[in-house]
Amino acid sequence: MTLTYLSAVQLLRRADEDKARALYADVIEALEEHVTDVGVDWCGNELNITVQLTRDGEQYVAIAGRHSLPWHEDRSELGGWTALHLDNTYGTAKVIYDTTTAEGDPPGDLTVEPLVEEVTSYVNGWRAEHG
Repeated sequence: MTLTYLSAVQLLRRADEDKARALYADVIEALEEHVTDVGVDWCGNELNITVQLTRDGEQYVAIAGRHSLPWHEDRSELGGWTALHLDNTYGTAKVIYDTTTAEGDPPGDLTVEPLVEEVTSYVNGWRAEHG
């Protein structure tokens, strides 16, 4: 019974990952042209695009909107892009890129290219410095 349950959970998780990758394919593919270890992650129902900085997963870049990425095609609630370097070892977060606006205000810049440029530059620089 446990094997069936785990298989069902794995199938649901894979379906969620496929849906997330499809919704944000433009961002993910643009990042994958310049950096490795691009993925999607969700805690509960909060979706983020991630770029792993360390193999143990303790440090990574998380890309979202004001709060997290919506699970539907309408990006109007994003409010802009935000990218954070999260360090779980020390419990810190550093803003790399942020075009978000306050709730209720028109969204900030949702263009993918500047986001990808900033994240790529940061990730490649961090990896060169920390190996």
